[in-house]
Order: sequence, then structure tokens, then C-alpha cells
Amino acid sequence: MKTYKMTINGKNYEAKILEYMNNEVKLKVNGVDFIVELEREQSSSPQLVRSERISPAAMNSMPVKQETTSAGAVLAPIPGTIHSIKVKTGDKVNSGDTVLILEAMKMESEIAATSSGTIKNILVNIGDSVQEGQALLEIGE
Repeated sequence: MKTYKMTINGKNYEAKILEYMNNEVKLKVNGVDFIVELEREQSSSPQLVRSERISPAAMNSMPVKQETTSAGAVLAPIPGTIHSIKVKTGDKVNSGDTVLILEAMKMESEIAATSSGTIKNILVNIGDSVQEGQALLEIGE
């Protein structure tokens, strides 16, 4: 995931986003693990509601979505939420065809097939939060 460097009130921070989960984000700030809950308001971007420090042991016991390494995998280019899925298992697609819509920061992005073939497996559902680089679906021959 991404690492951000920032200065707040003259103090330097390094924040690494570890995982997006629905309305929460797991992150590490200056080496300390946090879960930050986000609240979406109608007219603005997400607002911090609460955060809590969690132990490294708790972080290690949290489930992590498995990613596929299939050559025909379509990966999320950015973290976001699955807005719609335009294909179903068994559909034939061409490289460049829109296969799903990913919503991030109130913007919808069309995600295209990376190769031509048949949809073999859809790994996400509408409403799922996904991480950058996470496999969304697999295309085979």
C-alpha cells in the first residue's frame, strides 16, 4: 500500500495504509498500528470519527483477503469500493472492455479487461472494499 509523509503542527509523521475495510482503514503511523473509522458525509470527503491503537499481535490475527496471481487477473489500480460488475462468469470479453466500475473518492472509474477471453472467476461483490493491487476477476481462454 501507499506511504505518506506529512507535517502536522511542526511534527513529522509517516503513515502507511495497510488495508481498507468498509468504513475503516488499518494504518501504521510512525511505527504504531491504528484502526481509523471513517464517516462519509453527504457534502464532503470522509471524516475521522475514531481511531484506536491495536497491538501487532492483533494485526497479525486479522483476516487478509487472498489475492490471485493468475496471468489473466484484473487488478484494482487504486483502493476503492466495487460500484457495479458489468460481466458474469462465462462471459466473453475483449481486451479493453469495461468489466466493472470502481468507486474511489466519490469518482467512478471503469476497470477494463486486461486480455481477451472468458470470465473464469469474479473475486469481488458489489459493495466490497478493495485494496490497490487486489485481484478483482480472472480472465481465461
